[in-house]
Amino acid sequence: MSTLIERIKALLPIFKGQRARDEAYLSSAVDMYDLERRLRLVDRAKEAYARSLAFGTTMP
Repeated sequence: MSTLIERIKALLPIFKGQRARDEAYLSSAVDMYDLERRLRLVDRAKEAYARSLAFGTTMP
């Protein structure tokens, strides 16, 4: 059980890293239109990742 917890903890920095990359990407927007476009791109990427994860866990 402790190895499972250690593996989960090892994954947590990856998620924090992605958040930091997203924030850096969004903060480099030059105007509101660019920011909105970047927000949509980040949201779409997260949705695509979630769909692929759900698909991968439900298929045998």
